[in-house]
Amino acid sequence: MPLPQRKIVEELLRPPFGPYRDEEVLSTECESKAGKILVLKSFQLAYNDEIIGLDESEQPLGTGEVDTRQFRFRGILGIRSLVWLSQVGVKRVEAELNLRANTRSMCAGERPPNTITLEELFNRKNKFLGGPPEDGELELRLQIQGFRNFPALYMTSKLLPDGLLWHSKDHNRTYEVATMDVYTFQLSENFFWRYRLLALMTKIVGEGRTPLEKRTPEWFVSQYLERFAHPASDEHERLIYDSTDSDVDEGRTQLPRHPRRIHRRDILGLFAAQSEWFVTDNEVKRKRIFPFRPWNAFRKEVRKARWQAARNNVIWGWPIGRQNQPDLASEPDSEEGDDEDDEDDEDTRNMVERNPVIGKTNEIVRRKIDKAKTRRTLPSARRDNETGSSSSSSDELDPARAHAYMSDFSRESSSTASDSSDESVDERLLDFGELIPRQLSQVPALPGPDNRWWCPVPECGHMVDLQRLTRDDIKALSATTVFYLMEKKWRSIREDERAKTCFFEMVSKHYEDHFTDLGLRFVQTKGRTGIDSIRDKRRGPQAVVIVKEEVI
Repeated sequence: MPLPQRKIVEELLRPPFGPYRDEEVLSTECESKAGKILVLKSFQLAYNDEIIGLDESEQPLGTGEVDTRQFRFRGILGIRSLVWLSQVGVKRVEAELNLRANTRSMCAGERPPNTITLEELFNRKNKFLGGPPEDGELELRLQIQGFRNFPALYMTSKLLPDGLLWHSKDHNRTYEVATMDVYTFQLSENFFWRYRLLALMTKIVGEGRTPLEKRTPEWFVSQYLERFAHPASDEHERLIYDSTDSDVDEGRTQLPRHPRRIHRRDILGLFAAQSEWFVTDNEVKRKRIFPFRPWNAFRKEVRKARWQAARNNVIWGWPIGRQNQPDLASEPDSEEGDDEDDEDDEDTRNMVERNPVIGKTNEIVRRKIDKAKTRRTLPSARRDNETGSSSSSSDELDPARAHAYMSDFSRESSSTASDSSDESVDERLLDFGELIPRQLSQVPALPGPDNRWWCPVPECGHMVDLQRLTRDDIKALSATTVFYLMEKKWRSIREDERAKTCFFEMVSKHYEDHFTDLGLRFVQTKGRTGIDSIRDKRRGPQAVVIVKEEVI
């Protein structure tokens, strides 16, 4: 049967086919070999139907259990041979190909074409598919998806020492990730920086003979500045240049260039951003490229430096994408203890193992839980003295705790309440923590791909559908905000900051209704937001529970 013209075949093959599951459409012949690795483009990674980055696919720090989470990936794979496809895969691709051909002929007002088979397209006599991968050659591209088998390897694999290697669960098939989806890449920047640093440190150690105990963070910074920061080739190499410039000859300049001198604090900040990972990741420990004690001390110093920098509105030493992470922004003195071998009770140990915290070692998490338990069992008079002294030491909120959503209910009292009669301390305030559901003190999760959000409070059942807003949803929003949402020009609430702000306003209003049902209300005390119980207006000033604010 005659095949369509090359121009028509090129039009039919231009969009990728699928998506298909790799276990259904790929055969056992489709595998990576030495020198010929399967290449994935436009790589996406998801967990629980939500796009994530490679950072989130790694095992949480400080946990030794087997990671049983299921991560789904998707990417575009170029098919170079017909034997790469299974029988099911050939039938599915041919069905979609002929559907495209029939749809095109109907739109163009032409007669339906003959049935097209992949065997004819891959026949070398026809010269459509199966040729060498050169620019301009036709290519059959499939959008495949599958599940992760092993964690991603970046600059650590012998098979691909300078790239990103991905393992699929189907036949343990390996891929080289050549390009990534924009959103997945943005969420993976910290992952790439982390392993670039590790590869650099491995190279520095491999080229020298410095003893292990002397490989401190300052030593690595000095080695980088001396040997890698300013190579001699930079003086005459120019990556971006004008071809008509008489001073440039194929990227080489005649006059010496003067690149920007890198400050050692900039380099130290890169190591500081990954300080928790360096001392807790098992793979890094096995490499034994630096001593543990100096780097663990460096980690503690970094936490204090981050805190001090935040008080001066300076961002330094943060992992990319976590500059405003609440647990990293909290005061370091309250989280680090002098004793490293505290005994944990069985309840605390089980709680930590069930809920590992990414970015923190289990020891720190256990210590925080134990301190919280101790504080809960303190007598009320001692607890009031502690909160009073801590609040008097600082008249204003710390800069690192400004603009928050997540609430921490502390038992502080206003000055007007302390000066009033014996009724100034309401005993019911001590029960606020047990009265309020914990879901109301947490940052609400963003809606899923269907743009629907369900209230996490048990037995509530309230739902916000951003595609079909009700009058009750928008009653607290301004007219311009409502118009912006109803226009639906925003693509994703995760990418549109204004739509995200509107969503949080709607959720805040719904949460206020929960507080009203509990007999509580929000009040302002000396410019700070607090919670008070709803009482008769004739009563005097009351003590309130202050809501400490934290950065999202």
